Amino acid sequence: MRRRGITVLLGAVLVALLTWQALTMDVAYVVFSPGPTEDVLGAQKIEGVEHQIISADTEYPSEGELRLTTVRVKQSVTLVQALRYWTSNEYAIVPRDLVYPPGESEEEIAEEQEADWAESQSNAEQAALGYLGEPAVIEVVADSGGLVSGDVITAVAGTAVTSLQDLADYADSETTVTVTRAGAPVEVPGVVLGNADLQSTHDDPYGIEIDTEALDIGGPSAGLIFALGIVDRVTEGDLTDGMVVAGTGEIDPEGNVGGIGGIQQKVTASVELGAEVFLAPASNCSDAVTVPHDDMTIVRVETLADAVSALESLAAGGKVTTC
Repeated sequence: MRRRGITVLLGAVLVALLTWQALTMDVAYVVFSPGPTEDVLGAQKIEGVEHQIISADTEYPSEGELRLTTVRVKQSVTLVQALRYWTSNEYAIVPRDLVYPPGESEEEIAEEQEADWAESQSNAEQAALGYLGEPAVIEVVADSGGLVSGDVITAVAGTAVTSLQDLADYADSETTVTVTRAGAPVEVPGVVLGNADLQSTHDDPYGIEIDTEALDIGGPSAGLIFALGIVDRVTEGDLTDGMVVAGTGEIDPEGNVGGIGGIQQKVTASVELGAEVFLAPASNCSDAVTVPHDDMTIVRVETLADAVSALESLAAGGKVTTC
């Protein structure tokens, strides 16, 4: 009996050690948690010098705040931690490969995040200028089918164009395109616009600048809030109406708002900071409302125009489309 008891005890110890080792091993997941928020209508200090995040030649003040939202990513996660995080709405457990694709180094991923961050600001500026009614400049990026890099498209089939959307009907058929080339109008016949590499930009009469030097953020999800900040900064009135408005969403140059990751953590962070309104991409709505959000209104947006209209409606005491 004594010998058997020792064997049982040793077995129990071995099982306990193996269990502990399993629970403390890293798993192939990362954890999203609520990150800091930043008011794009505010300023950041760098070595004692204030840098206004969004500025323009002529500015109009706002009493409220427009806050971009972020998530923190915990890269090293043990099984026991993953089980604990799994039971909380405040955290999200995400397969590591979805966040850090295999075969890419940390440096490459950081560079991609930085590029997305820069693109989000550029897209936000173009979307805001388009919303403000500034005419589009549609430029040819690469030689194709008679079009030359640097050409500016002014008309298609004799009809003036003001946006890339005006070209949609000519994507698959040959048509005559009028361009400005070296300062002179040129007609180019037989162009299939679906094969052309084009970009749409807007002239900036406002002197818009986005200064994010003090923000340690990456990725594309701040685009919507940057665009709203630009519109608020350069137009009379106060889009925020004195409220704390938070939100998220990728934006393209045409002002379309796309979904992002970490929506539940961003809603949680916004509740914690006391935001009254949260702007959520339409595709994220079903997840956004699963988080307890008290009296905070979660607004459903598909475009920059939706977001501006919603804030104007809230300021006037009207109704908005919620998630």
